[in-house]
This record gives sequence, C-alpha cells and structure tokens, in this order.
Amino acid sequence: MLSDLFDTVNSVVTGGERYLSATRVGFEIEQSYRAYRNRSAELSPLEQRKLLAQTHYKGARKLTQLFHDNGAIWVKFGQFLSSRSDILPMQYVAELGKLQDDAKPVSFRRIEEVLAREWGSDWRDRFDRFDEQAVAAASVAQVHKAVLKSGETVAVKVQLPHARKLFRQDSMVFKALGTFGAPLISQFDLKQVTEQIITMTMQELDFLAEEANLRKFSALPHANLIYVPRMHEQLSTSRVLVTEWIDGTRLTDYLNQNPARAEALLRELLSCYVQQITHFGCYHADPHPGNFLVMADGRVAVLDYGAIGELTPEETQHYAVLLQVLFGRIHTDQPLGELFRKAGFVARNQAVFEEVAELVLKENLRRHEATDVLKVALDKMRDLKVQIPDSFVTVARVVLTFGGLLKTYKVVVD
Repeated sequence: MLSDLFDTVNSVVTGGERYLSATRVGFEIEQSYRAYRNRSAELSPLEQRKLLAQTHYKGARKLTQLFHDNGAIWVKFGQFLSSRSDILPMQYVAELGKLQDDAKPVSFRRIEEVLAREWGSDWRDRFDRFDEQAVAAASVAQVHKAVLKSGETVAVKVQLPHARKLFRQDSMVFKALGTFGAPLISQFDLKQVTEQIITMTMQELDFLAEEANLRKFSALPHANLIYVPRMHEQLSTSRVLVTEWIDGTRLTDYLNQNPARAEALLRELLSCYVQQITHFGCYHADPHPGNFLVMADGRVAVLDYGAIGELTPEETQHYAVLLQVLFGRIHTDQPLGELFRKAGFVARNQAVFEEVAELVLKENLRRHEATDVLKVALDKMRDLKVQIPDSFVTVARVVLTFGGLLKTYKVVVD
C-alpha cells in the first residue's frame, strides 16, 4: 500500500505540469457550469438551451485541448469518451473526436534516434526513400511513408521517444483517478475503464506484441469487407513496426463525402465485428474511426493492432447467446439470470438478474436500438452492484463505440 502511494506521489511530482493543467481546466469547466446555473433561472427555455450549448462547447474545447497537450494515456481516455454519445453532450463527442487523428508529430530528429537505436546507424540503406514528414501521429507513435529497396511502399510506425516514460508517470495517476473518481460517475465503471485503458496502452507500447496480434488477426476467415495490411516481420522491433502502405480514405471522411453509402457500410462493418466477437472469439479491440481506411475497391483496411480482445471458447459461446438475447434476436426458455451467471456475472442477490431481464424485455418491446439496450442493461447491473467480467466490458465498449458511430450517421440497426 505504501509503495503504491509512493509511486503515485512520484508520478505526480515528475508529471506535475500536466496534472496542474488538468486541475486548472477542471476548475475552469466547473466554474462555467456554475455560471450557467446562476443565469439560467432568469432566461427563457430557448435562451437556456442556447447558453447550455455554448457552455458545453467551451468545456469540450478546453477538455480536448488538455488531453491533446498531455498526450499518451490522456489521449486514449479522450478517445474513449469521444465514442460515448450515450453519456456526453454532442459538443463533447464532436470535439473529443478530433483526438482520433489530431496528435502533433515530434521532430524527425527525435524519430531518427529511435530508428538508429533499433536498426543501427546505417538504417537508411534499407530504403530508396524515407519521408521525414509524418503522415499520421497518435498518442504513442507516428507513421512515416517509405519505399524499400525492392520498390515496395511501406508504412513505418515508430514509437515516440518518451512514450514509455510518460506512460509510467501517468498510469499511476489514472489508477488513482479510477479509484477515487468512480463513486462520482454512475454512467460507467470509471475504475474498470481506466484499468482497461492502462492495459491497452501498455500492450500498444510493445510493437512485437502488436505484430503478433496482426498475424493472429489476419489468419481469421474475415468477410470480404475486412482488409488486414501485410507485415514486414524482418524489419519489426519492439519500437518499430513496418507494414505495407495502404491508400485509402479515413472512415469518417469517406462517410461525410458519401452519406448515401453510410448505412450499408456501417451495417456491414458492425456485422464483421459481431462475427469477430461471437464466432472467432478474437476481435480488434480499438475500433475508433481513425483506425479504418476505406480503400478504392470498397474494402475497409483495419489499422493499429496494439490491442485485440481474446475470448475463451466458453466466453465466446456464452457472450454470443447473451448478446443475441439482449438485442432481442433470439428467444430462449432459459432464464436470463442463468445466462448471466454462466457468462461469469456475479451478484450477491441472484434475483437482481431477473430485474435486469425484465428491464431488457421492456426496452426490446419499445424497439430501442440494440446498443441502447446493451447500455441500459450495463447501467442497471452497475446500479445493482453486479460484478461484470472485464472481458464483457471490453466487448461492450467495442459494440457501444459502433453504437456511437451509428447514431452520428443516423443509421438504424436491428
């Protein structure tokens, strides 16, 4: 216990500027909403809505800038929040969504230090051309376009020089945030979410693990829509990953440019992910829009394999049945409470599962969206102190991320 406290204090000291910024921004946002509450009583309903929208927008901009400036795990948390249109005002969802592709690249001089350390001082001899300007930047790495001596164009993903150091500093603070902030937030289990984000980021910091994930994922019998980039294993290290170059349009850009195609494409993409979860038991666990490129032939290239989810055969079977029941796709004589118990959910009072089952039935009869029903069930179980398996929370996060996309583009899925 004392060692954990020491680690947290040490992390706060070494990352003091980032944490002071977070405290300041949190105070400023809180003051904005206090000012709104003080003024709202004297305004008409229309004026109240306008002022609240302005307050949301100002708070969203401040929070997005904070996550952007602090980088690494802060960006990951912002990306998670950007997919939760079910709990955040749309102003926050829209602004935080910019974190998907809005990281600032570091100078190539610092990237070159990583390449020389991983490949040796003669690393340029491997390439005919290596573009020093990054084509994409994220919270832990950035991507450069290059041409091998063979003439093949490749994407070189390079880990940022201080990514691991920053992660070690910030992870302790995020653990404390999850522990102490959880009682204040009822919409989702903050402690469980922060622990999952920390685990996901930890996995992403080892590119050899990402290479193994990519290899495993590419071996699955995906539908024709899904395209997995080829690797260059001989060039990959724990801090550098080389894959074929993919020409394509980012998913959200493509959907904005082709709104008539949004419904069919998102439905098919969601179907592919449901197949991964309920049939393969192995799924891409970070499906934010920045990780999809729509290719010229209509296929979707899936990028970034720092995190994949893996289910045991038993989990795959139980979750498949449970999700279909929750979504109203199948009916079973077996009580829903029994399905929850088989799937690893734990409650002190087993009767709470029947309470959840009754709520789910009502929501399905109202013909609510499938992802909304899943959210309602999760929220109810948290209210009733049900212990939800970590693996199911990860699955639900993936499904709810798609739910946010579907709502954004007004796509209805049964």
